[in-house]
Amino acid sequence: MGFFRPTSAEIHLGALKHNYEQLRKALPPSVRIMGMVKADAYGHGAVEVSRVLSDLGVASLGVATVEEGIELRESAVSTPIMVLGGLMGIGTAAAGMMVGADLTPAVHSVEVLEFLEATARAAGKRIGIHLKIDTGMTRLGVIPSALPHFLNRLKSCSSLRLDGVMTHFADAEDHEYTNLQMDKFKECVHQVESGLGAIPIWHIANSMAVVEKEYFTNATAGEHWVRTGVALYGAGAKHVVDELHTRPVMMLKSKVVMIKSVPAGTKISYGCTFETKRQSRIGIIPIGYADGYPWALSNKAQTLVRGKRVTVVGRVTMDMTMIDLTDLSESHVNDEVVLMGTQSGAKVTCEEVAEWAGTVPYEIMCGISKRMPRMYISA
Repeated sequence: MGFFRPTSAEIHLGALKHNYEQLRKALPPSVRIMGMVKADAYGHGAVEVSRVLSDLGVASLGVATVEEGIELRESAVSTPIMVLGGLMGIGTAAAGMMVGADLTPAVHSVEVLEFLEATARAAGKRIGIHLKIDTGMTRLGVIPSALPHFLNRLKSCSSLRLDGVMTHFADAEDHEYTNLQMDKFKECVHQVESGLGAIPIWHIANSMAVVEKEYFTNATAGEHWVRTGVALYGAGAKHVVDELHTRPVMMLKSKVVMIKSVPAGTKISYGCTFETKRQSRIGIIPIGYADGYPWALSNKAQTLVRGKRVTVVGRVTMDMTMIDLTDLSESHVNDEVVLMGTQSGAKVTCEEVAEWAGTVPYEIMCGISKRMPRMYISA
């Protein structure tokens, strides 16, 4: 079935490749990249993005759930895949699917070892796992005080192999807190190596930490990784984008499908939150919050038409959004509307959209719904 609405998310795979190469340049040659493709590759399409990243030579792909990993395996993605969310409290069923699909679990507690050990033994396999240590994110992970008990139990698991150890920075821009987390991690490194010997892989850094050069290196490790997400997609904090010279991978586009000429005093959309102050031309575009264009952008966001910025007026509805074309008299039906991206030298960034919506760029990208067609552009 084709698409019968002039609205889509353009995914520029050339920009993805460029961003990967920029990250590679920013890192020491010995540091490898785990490409984060969780949440449908931050809304970009996990299968297509994973294929590109695999061809570029990532060390691993990072997903949040078993289901995300299985989707990639069923799409013939053979690159190592780490499930950062682990078993998510499901136990044996999740462990069985993970082992069967050759997914690498991140392990956050001693209890998880029981399920993975029993499942791997029953399958006649010895599987690799990565231990996550909670050094200050206060989310998933083994807390340092529980590490000795974890390591003792792991020693008795003959079907499990500790391939990697990691933690996660809460705020890589906060150097004081980051240093505190790093110090805690180094203490844990000593415990792990004293109990189990050298561990092949260590990883700690996200996209922000790459720019801040807060990635961990350990002389006894075979490999050091960084887990890059938002930087791969050309978004995030302005100084990260500027430092790495990344390019946006996603653009949101639609078209004007109707223009209404209305008098002053005309109320627009639900709640009548906008009222025209003059004779106005109102353009209707077929995109709404069901597509991931947030309701919070109502009466705030700007879009591009013929290279000029025009404002969203009235509330964004489930399927439609209205824009003010009054000062763009040359505009007409079928004009392209760029809601995020570039047009004729002008641009609306993901960061701007996020600021107007009162959120972060991650949520804007991840929120682009399955209803929105993705158009993949190679060059």
